[in-house]
This record gives sequence, structure tokens and C-alpha cells, in this order.
Amino acid sequence: MSGAERYGVILVKIIIYGLKTEKDMKPVSSVIIFMLLVLSAGWASVDSYHSAEAAIVQDMDQALLKTLAQKREAWITPDTIQDYREHLQIADLKHRSFVSYALEGESHVLCSRRMRWGTADHSLLFQSYADCSFATVWGLSDQRMPLAFTLLAVVWMTFSVIYLRRHRDGRQVVGKMIYVEADHSFHDWHGKPIPFTPMQRQLMELFVKAENRKLSKETICSRLWPKKPDASETLYTLVRRLKPIVSERCGLRIVADRGDGYRLE
Repeated sequence: MSGAERYGVILVKIIIYGLKTEKDMKPVSSVIIFMLLVLSAGWASVDSYHSAEAAIVQDMDQALLKTLAQKREAWITPDTIQDYREHLQIADLKHRSFVSYALEGESHVLCSRRMRWGTADHSLLFQSYADCSFATVWGLSDQRMPLAFTLLAVVWMTFSVIYLRRHRDGRQVVGKMIYVEADHSFHDWHGKPIPFTPMQRQLMELFVKAENRKLSKETICSRLWPKKPDASETLYTLVRRLKPIVSERCGLRIVADRGDGYRLE
């Protein structure tokens, strides 16, 4: 596993942890993770680009080595270039790379290492060069990891925006209903207060705060009527009157959960 892949695994684990602890998500945390993803995409892209350059140089090295092993004269002939290109393994290089006598000074193009060829009478340095633009090298690089990071960054930002809007200022959005924890109020999608009675509002708060929006009858009765020995009928009446309001104003349903309680969905 490459460094980029190991880093990607670690970053994905961080995101998964962030999703599991979404209740504590802060805007700054969301932005930091987004920036990490964007920077990771850039870093992985550059790393893949340099890996492609290294692969090109390695291919030219092996092709030149094989060509010189077969060479019998000091001159560079069309057959020399033809033999060299046949030894290249990267198809795109066959029309972009050529053999030359080694040039003095530092070259700003992709080139193989200098290799010495000699006989009893001659000793020359040869080198191969590649006329590859940035786009060519980038096209030869493996950009799957950078693309994955980029897509992950877009998905993360989309999720973060939706989540933070729903939980802005202690608000929660459930269906078409907005619950404001600060004043324990409920509003519809247009911001109009939903006309819950005090008991209905308490039950809806229990639903909003419950895990998976699910409550047992025992939990509801103990919270709403702690001093009443058997509040089953009272609960049934409360739920029956609450259902049409929840359906019409909130776009939600209260359904019986196998006779053991109720679930808001």
C-alpha cells in the first residue's frame, strides 16, 4: 500500500468517526476535514504525476540499455531509433521518445540516465529523451485516488451544509417540522408555529430526542404521567389526536411499533 493510500485510509477513518459523532459537529471541524480532503486530492495528484514521470524514465532506461546492448556502430541510425522504440513498454512514448548523444549540462526535459557505449576504438555517452508535455504525463498518471478524494470532499461538504443548516442555533429538522430546542417550540416548513397542546408538545419532544425516533409505551407514560398507575388509555387518546396534526403539518407519521411503543417516521 502506497503512502497516499495509507493516508487515504486514515482520513476515511477520521470522516467515519466524524459521522458517528455528528451531534458534536462544529462548522470549523467540517471545514478542516473538507480542506484536508482537498489538500489530499492535490497531494495525491502530484504524487501520481511524479510516479508517472518516474515510470517514464524507468522505461526509457531499460529501452536504451537493451538498444545499446545490440548496437554495433557509433552512429545513430534510423534502425537505432526503431530498435529503441520497440523496446519501450509505454505505448505513448513510442512516438515521443528518441535516442541521442548525451547533451552537456542539466536538461529540463524528461530523459534517461546517461549510458556509456564503447568499442576498442570508440567510447560515447548516449541518452534518450521524451517530448512529453504536462498533459501527456498527467494523462499517463493514475488519478483514481485524487478523484476519490475530490468526490469525497464534495460529498462531505454537501452533507455538512445540510447538517449544519438543520442544526443551526439548536434547531433540528424532522420531515417538514422544525424543532427549536431553546424555547421548546415546533414550526412547520414555512416557520409557522404548529398548534400542539402542552402534552402533545412534550410527546413530540420525546420523539425528537429519542434514538431512532422510537419510544416505548412505558417510557412515554413514565415521563408524561409519572404518578398515574396505568396511562395506556390516556396515551392512546393522545396519540390518536396527535396523528392528524403530525401528518398534515409535519409530513410525518406516528406508527405503532409491534405493540410495544410508537415510532415517528
